[in-house]
Amino acid sequence: PRGLINTGNMCFINTILQTLAYCPPFTDLLETLGQRLKADLGRKTPLLESVIVFLRELQPSGSALPLNDAFVPENVYDAMKENKRFDSMRRGFQEDAEEYLGFFLNTLHEELLYLLSRTHTRSTAQANGTPSSEGREHSIERPLSPSAQADSGGASAWLEVGKKQRTHVVRSNEARESAITRIFGGTLRSILHIPGAKDSVTLEPYQPLQLDISDPASTMSVVDALRHLSTPETVQTWSAAKKENVDATKTVFVETWPAVLICHLKRFVYDAEEREVVKKSRAVAYGTELIVPNEIISPTKRSSVPVKYRLFGVVYHHGSTAGGGHYTVAVSRQDHQQWIHFDDETVQPVPTDQVVVSPEEAESGRAGLIGGREKCAYLLFYQRVRA
Repeated sequence: PRGLINTGNMCFINTILQTLAYCPPFTDLLETLGQRLKADLGRKTPLLESVIVFLRELQPSGSALPLNDAFVPENVYDAMKENKRFDSMRRGFQEDAEEYLGFFLNTLHEELLYLLSRTHTRSTAQANGTPSSEGREHSIERPLSPSAQADSGGASAWLEVGKKQRTHVVRSNEARESAITRIFGGTLRSILHIPGAKDSVTLEPYQPLQLDISDPASTMSVVDALRHLSTPETVQTWSAAKKENVDATKTVFVETWPAVLICHLKRFVYDAEEREVVKKSRAVAYGTELIVPNEIISPTKRSSVPVKYRLFGVVYHHGSTAGGGHYTVAVSRQDHQQWIHFDDETVQPVPTDQVVVSPEEAESGRAGLIGGREKCAYLLFYQRVRA
């Protein structure tokens, strides 16, 4: 393991890079791409290329602990400068690790779609007997991000027949798929029940899964927060039959589960009294194994075989305010025999009980320390365990 030097409030980047370096589906993908990727892409995939180089420099699995050979992931920083999405994340200013993770994965997703479109253009040209020119290849437009596609009207709808032959309209916010979305992305099923009308169902992607932990009485643990996802919610909506707004019931289920589940504990929330974003620092219980509650899975997708995940990474936020603080991360070695805590360039092994939060710790409100800092989990990374 190698630490990453913080050149000025870059811990939010360092923690995400370290976590992904210990994510086997992600590193396997990048290793395969690194073997196949040609160096003639005209810098159309700068982040992808920089991460491949970064993982080769890091070499997390083949070295003894500690290595104490920290370095600056300068190539990743340079690649970020080539994409306007990262313009708001200025060097020397503390940013949000969850927001950065979203930007990072979406950019890799788009660059992979570019590679697919380039391969398709070559294949089509060769099938037509026309060699594709470099000019044509490099003029291919970069694909839209999933959210941009949804905004551009990329939604489709169909009728679905459910129990007792009842039909309801299903709308899907379609987004193009890549290896990144297959690893990290899942789908939510949102059902809107309007009295006197067909149920309206919307399928929408998630990456990561957003967990509300604002109510300590109902969300003492990550499992509680997952259950809270499917709590029916009363919303106002327009009724075409009654020609007025009526109370409808909205229920959300998880339709599909990714190979790598990222849970975002929503600690930064707007406080109406304070009129600013504040941090919810209370402890939330989680262990090294996650068994998904069956009741939050879409009814048609439920099985006698439970959906199970194993924890391999925890990003912590240290500090009392939303606008500052510091990020560190604990990751599990791929043999699951040891946890390692990264605090920028400082690397040290930690026992499992320092990584997780027990129900007793959560109930007391204090989760203890990790690496000498208060343990306040912000992002949880799980890999799916198949039966």
